[in-house]
Amino acid sequence: MNFDLGQLVLVSCLYLLTLFLCAWATEKELIPQKIIHHPATYVLSLGIFASSWAYYGSLGIAYDDGYVFLAFYFGLSGVFLLAPVLLAPILRITSTYQLSSLADLFAFRFRSPTAGILSTLLLLMISLPLVALQIQAVSGSIHLLTNDSSPERLAIIFCVLVTLFTLLFGSRQSSGSRQSSGSRLSSGAQQGGNRQYNQGLVFAIAFESLLKLVVMTVLGFVVVFQVFDGPAGLNLWLEATPEVISRMDSQLEDGPWRTTLLMFFASAIVMPHMFHMTFSENRNPRFLNSASWGLPLFLLLLSFSTPLILWAGIKLGSDVPAEYFPLVIGVALNQPWLTLLAYIGGLSAATGLIVVTTLALSSMLINHIVLPLYQPKAFGQSHINIYHWLLFVKRVLIVALIASSYGFYRMMGVHVDIYNLGIVAYVGALQLLPATLSTLYWAKANHYGVICGICAGMTLWFITLMLPLSMGLGIFPVTLYTGGMSGENWHIAAASSLAINALVMFVVSKFTTISNEERSAAMVCLVKPVGQQPKRVPLAQSAHEFLDRLSSPLGKGVAKTELTKALNELNMRRGENRPQALRRLRDRIETNLSGLMGPTVAHEMVQTHLPLDTEKAYSAKDIYFIESKLETYRSRLTGLAGELDELRRYHRDTLNSLPMAVCSVDNLEGGSNEVMLWNQAMGEMTGICSDNVIGMPLNQIPSPWNQLLSELLNSNENHLDKHTIDIHGVCRYFNLHKADIETTISGSKSNQVMLLEDQTETKMLEEQLFHNERLVSIGQLAAGVAHEIGNPVTGIDCLAQELNMLSDDDDIQQNAQQIREQTRRITRIVHSLVAYAHTGQKHQHSLPSADLAEPVEIFSCVQEAISLLQLSHENDRIEFKNQCDAEHKVLGNAQKLQQVFLNLLKNAADATAGEGSITVSTSSDSNKVSVYMDDQGHGIPEHLQKKLFEPFFTTKEVGKGTGLGLALSWNIIKEHFGSIKVVSPIDPVAQKGTRFVICLPGFKKTVIVDTRKTNNPNMQGETV
Repeated sequence: MNFDLGQLVLVSCLYLLTLFLCAWATEKELIPQKIIHHPATYVLSLGIFASSWAYYGSLGIAYDDGYVFLAFYFGLSGVFLLAPVLLAPILRITSTYQLSSLADLFAFRFRSPTAGILSTLLLLMISLPLVALQIQAVSGSIHLLTNDSSPERLAIIFCVLVTLFTLLFGSRQSSGSRQSSGSRLSSGAQQGGNRQYNQGLVFAIAFESLLKLVVMTVLGFVVVFQVFDGPAGLNLWLEATPEVISRMDSQLEDGPWRTTLLMFFASAIVMPHMFHMTFSENRNPRFLNSASWGLPLFLLLLSFSTPLILWAGIKLGSDVPAEYFPLVIGVALNQPWLTLLAYIGGLSAATGLIVVTTLALSSMLINHIVLPLYQPKAFGQSHINIYHWLLFVKRVLIVALIASSYGFYRMMGVHVDIYNLGIVAYVGALQLLPATLSTLYWAKANHYGVICGICAGMTLWFITLMLPLSMGLGIFPVTLYTGGMSGENWHIAAASSLAINALVMFVVSKFTTISNEERSAAMVCLVKPVGQQPKRVPLAQSAHEFLDRLSSPLGKGVAKTELTKALNELNMRRGENRPQALRRLRDRIETNLSGLMGPTVAHEMVQTHLPLDTEKAYSAKDIYFIESKLETYRSRLTGLAGELDELRRYHRDTLNSLPMAVCSVDNLEGGSNEVMLWNQAMGEMTGICSDNVIGMPLNQIPSPWNQLLSELLNSNENHLDKHTIDIHGVCRYFNLHKADIETTISGSKSNQVMLLEDQTETKMLEEQLFHNERLVSIGQLAAGVAHEIGNPVTGIDCLAQELNMLSDDDDIQQNAQQIREQTRRITRIVHSLVAYAHTGQKHQHSLPSADLAEPVEIFSCVQEAISLLQLSHENDRIEFKNQCDAEHKVLGNAQKLQQVFLNLLKNAADATAGEGSITVSTSSDSNKVSVYMDDQGHGIPEHLQKKLFEPFFTTKEVGKGTGLGLALSWNIIKEHFGSIKVVSPIDPVAQKGTRFVICLPGFKKTVIVDTRKTNNPNMQGETV
């Protein structure tokens, strides 16, 4: 049965289009997220390992060597069964530091560009035969089905189709995407941050793996029920042909199955397509738990049909190679659909591997070959966008890689079978196994040993296997497949190259030294990572300076994009300047750039443009950052770890909820003190959020708190009482306490915890109490003095009366009358003072007393006060202006109001320094009368205005004022249900003048209306 070539090309195009639609629908979120993010999808995507080698090549191995073909599945299953100690540590490293390939891992672990370049070249050399194997499998299957076209021409058609598909599907990521698949790290998920994944790639490969499983299962059922007529028929046939069973297990004892098992064990880790799908596209570390049993189950189901298909081909007497038995079953049964289904299964196995391998290789070549030769310094001085440039280079490399694989396929010729291609590729992968294991388990391995070991093993592999395969050159007596595994000795070359590799690496590493930088990287790559040593801080002192320094190699646009992304991932502010935060920011930028252009170039760029301060003391660990990491892992902590985390959270919340302000400072070498703890009460007291101060040097936090805490920190005393600081012009009092805490968490010798108590209100209450006690004492003294003053005042009043009676002179009588008026005024003042001293507070009445019930004319009271002041010669040069309205009257006591105006006018006269004008005016509305008293004096400072009406407060010199005048005036105004306030200065430009404003209830005549009816006939019906 021959198929038309156009028909097979159409089927191939439709299949590739289906894969593209799967990826497109995934990216457009047309497929439910619970399916895309399900662990089963990730497990199925790992089925990419079952390439054409598993689909076709395993039949060839089973035909020649029986059950040895299971080594392919057992090797991979062994790796995933060891996932907790082998795969999980690699996933932790790659996700933390954005390493997208094994070459990236080696370059990071051994801090050697050469290690990255060498591993890239080796992976390229072993991948070319592997990709060529896929091309040969597809072209050979098409040639077998059409039988009228050359395999080379068919291979070209397939390469063109898969190249177009890879360009459209695998390298269409937006700028800034991770080069391997467009995935990038963000912040916070697994050990290093959330990652964006090429979900379309993962889902499409999962679909491809599921399709392979369905095809193999369908072929197995068809074989059992149509070729052998059911399980009973299969048993009868096997009993009739016992040599088939005996040949299946003949190679398990003396064949090279152990080497085969180790070979596939290594390939499951180091091959580019497996590394990419296992680590770069892993969404959740827990997916490895599912893969540890799910992938072996998948391979077990996939392998069930292999012996069935083999036995069916033998029974049908097919004359084609055993590798292509799946294609001839449908032909023998005259079922074209089955043949097309088998062809699609093989096409699926080949396409997935080619796509992922070329994507992974293109990233490695960019990171370790292209960029080291063309340093990205040029981007800073040009208008080239690095993201677009990298995407263009990646597409060029994809085309070149597929073209090179086709060239390798042509160079080998069509007579090299799939089995030999796979042997060469997978033995080459063995050369990277020692370096991979040493990354996780041997901290003393260095780049000298790894490079020498890989070179030694690769040289032996190239001479004994690669050259004989590609050019037919046999320098050493090592042969490939010559008619059965029992007769071949390729496993000797494989074991020898691996042994030489491991031995050279061990010896060289033992006798060479490891650098500090490489030792630091080794510590974080171990399966049980050792805590990082304290790190130094960058020379750049702010995030803005980071932008300036990165603009040189990356260009301002790209630098701003990368810096903004790193800040967002770490939840940092744009003006970040905390040393430890800047160190984390620097590490994050290096990690992100590593995902973009590889760890070698990223490390060199960051080291050059964001260097560390080698002279400054080590910075402390950021406890806040440690807390955030623990919060991330909270759901994963169980048992004792979970209980300890609950205890930690309890103590943290207790400390943070304390009503007292607490902060902790780390004492570092060199005198640098960084804030480690800043609780909620501290933030409320200072107005500084903890997010903005954690990790900041103490001397850089806002004033005056830096001076206050530094003074306590440097003090020999552990307690400072009633410490005074000025905050925005207000004096505040604090009790300060400190204590030393021995700790190792910050990497320093000790921490100091400080506690602040705001005693401002307590201090004010104490001062108020002292003031009240002082008033009581003065009041008692004033009462006694007033009693003593009463006797001479009474005598003066009696003498004035006698003088008035004895003299007929009008002037003498007028003066005597004025003396009596002043003595009465003295008496009233003394009575007020005594009353104030007795009560200690101003009198307030619900109703006016009898002496406040008379209408008082403001004009007369003011004029009388002015007349009294004009008797003194000190006021001769002062002009008193009485502009009060004679109609404005209030209800009150004239003598008391006159006393108020006299006190205020006297103070105004003192303020004008004996020269100027004083104006008194009034205004009135329906309910009150306002009196304005303006002077042109020096004014009253704002901080003194609140104290003007306090008893015994005066700004005058000692002996020139008692401080009672305004206090008594304020008391009198309150008795009249009024108010008094001061406005100063009146002239804001000259900063001079004072105005006292007195508001008193206004007086109005009341008309009494008699509602009784009048008897006046002229007023009948009216009311009076």
